[in-house]
Amino acid sequence: MNLRRIYILFFISCFSTLIIFSQTKTLTFDTPFLQTGIDYQHKNYLVFNGFDTYYKKPFASDEWQAIDYKFNALPKTKNFPFDFFQIEGKNYLVASGCGEVYEFRNDSIVRIDNSFDQKNQYNACSFVYKNEIYFWGGYGLFTFKNILTKFDFKTKEWELVKYSNYKNVPLPRDKAISFVKDDYLYILSGFTQDNKTNKIATNQLNDVWKLNLKTKTWEDLGTINNIKDFKIKSSLNEYSYQSNFNCYSDKGSLYNIDFETNTITFYEEKFVFQTSQNEKYNCANDEIFYATISSDDTKQEVKIIVEPFLNYSGKPIKSETFIENKMDRLSLYLTLGTGFLIALVVVFKRKPKLKTQNSISYKNQTFYHKNKIISNLTMDESELLTFLFQNRNSELQMNEVVDFISRNDTTNYNTLTKKKDLILNSLKQKLAFILSVDENDIFIYKKNNNDKRIKEIRLNPEYFNF
Repeated sequence: MNLRRIYILFFISCFSTLIIFSQTKTLTFDTPFLQTGIDYQHKNYLVFNGFDTYYKKPFASDEWQAIDYKFNALPKTKNFPFDFFQIEGKNYLVASGCGEVYEFRNDSIVRIDNSFDQKNQYNACSFVYKNEIYFWGGYGLFTFKNILTKFDFKTKEWELVKYSNYKNVPLPRDKAISFVKDDYLYILSGFTQDNKTNKIATNQLNDVWKLNLKTKTWEDLGTINNIKDFKIKSSLNEYSYQSNFNCYSDKGSLYNIDFETNTITFYEEKFVFQTSQNEKYNCANDEIFYATISSDDTKQEVKIIVEPFLNYSGKPIKSETFIENKMDRLSLYLTLGTGFLIALVVVFKRKPKLKTQNSISYKNQTFYHKNKIISNLTMDESELLTFLFQNRNSELQMNEVVDFISRNDTTNYNTLTKKKDLILNSLKQKLAFILSVDENDIFIYKKNNNDKRIKEIRLNPEYFNF
């Protein structure tokens, strides 16, 4: 009998070793393609990033467990294009473009839908309302969407939800920020097609809408106020989340939007807001669960972090009005219109002002200042200045400048970066001397709107005649 017990214990030990093959307090990956989830039923944090293994950490534990799937029906892809949802204690992974629905249970992922990978609503606002999964908007099949779709757990199919009035609906878009409070879906910003240039996802919207999920009626709440410190990011819905009915978004900076009082509250700047993603708020423990990407460009290290929400957010520093009042907007338009008419009268009465001669122009592959040829530039400096002139209407990322310099150079990237700095500094000094201005006025530097780690450059139009 004792021998039998020994065999049983040995079998259980071996089986456990196969299922849980590692434990660690620090969970890191070499790829940003992952999805986070919170299993409130079993009180576990979950990380999915592959097709052989998933990771979990109990709420009350500091250690992550790597667990082999018993079965996994997910199609293998280079990234991990699935969104996580929990409904009534059950965990689901849904294709990011809408379509396939999988349930995660008993260390397995099984497919439960009768649908197909629709690829029709990428970067949509996905949410749960009354235990049903919804997708709003998104981009797919070469068009932006403003449709609302819902997964029917009875038929295992997706269905189109009809609005009560199609005359008053938001513009089609993707990458909008969204929140669900009570029976309302709030969406703000997002990207749509620019009708003037016909370019995809270049027109960033500044409006705020509310959908009554009971009556399926949309309400235009207005536009986002001209708030100095608030800049809408190229943000996916995954950067917005809710904690105790507070609506947060932290792509680049953390702010809390209160739609009832129409206020936006800003928090102190932290670098982590620029690198965090896949945020999930744990309402049971008042913790935030997220992935953070290393700022070191030489390695793609992604670290999984769980910490008290107060530690992550810090203290609020100020609040302002969020949505511009429509009547205030009308008054503003009237004021601007009156001012414009007055300005026209003044302009017609004044003599035209001659354009400043203290600028550098470019003609026939030659640079001029006050109609004199600039001849003291090296070949590298001249080529780089030409490149900046050719891209004068947009900011250039520094890596684009390095790529331009490296077109005829096979040295390593670090050496090319140093070469770029030398050429730019030398060019800046020479141009500042010619124009008799401060060196810091030659170029305009700014940080990329989507990734603050990326620096951008362009010529200062005040000193260059385009």
